[in-house]
Amino acid sequence: AENKPLGKEQWFVLIAAFLGWMFDGLEMGLFPLAARPALRNLMNMPSEAAVGEWYSYLVALFLVGAAVGGLIFGWLGDRIGRVRTMALSIAVYAGFTGCCFFVTAPWQLGMFRFLAALGMGGEWALGVALVMECWPEKLRPILAGVIGAAANFGFLGISVVGLCFEVTIESWRWMMLAGAAPGVLAFLVIAFIPESERWRESV
Repeated sequence: AENKPLGKEQWFVLIAAFLGWMFDGLEMGLFPLAARPALRNLMNMPSEAAVGEWYSYLVALFLVGAAVGGLIFGWLGDRIGRVRTMALSIAVYAGFTGCCFFVTAPWQLGMFRFLAALGMGGEWALGVALVMECWPEKLRPILAGVIGAAANFGFLGISVVGLCFEVTIESWRWMMLAGAAPGVLAFLVIAFIPESERWRESV
């Protein structure tokens, strides 16, 4: 099985996992750009100390959410399949990031940040698991590095956006709404990515 030629399904899996991680990086880089203008807007121009306090809450909520999401979506992936769960995780982090467009208070921003982080944590685990189960074992160390690097491409992309467009108290909502765009990837995952044969055999 290790010597079989690579099929297009395996390449689809790798591309989907790469894009999922890349958009994760983009979403993670989005908040450092938009969070402070958002908090100043939502809190009606508070002191920098108040903004910094709420910003630390947002960071903590993201970290907790990502850890919890890895557990929840990892468990779900074992039960309903890698592909459907990965698509769901992408839809979750994209959808709840987009919901930040509508917030009216800092606690709402924190709530949606936590919920989006659930999907990000889930996608990290599922993207790697799906690639490792579909590609030959001898290529897995290289592929793990490729997927891990994908998040940095997302950071690079959002950095370029930050250089070209200043995020202000008037424009931050549109940045959050743009963060919902990766949700399209969820539909592509369902449409084109085959389920892991190893998962099928295990159940």
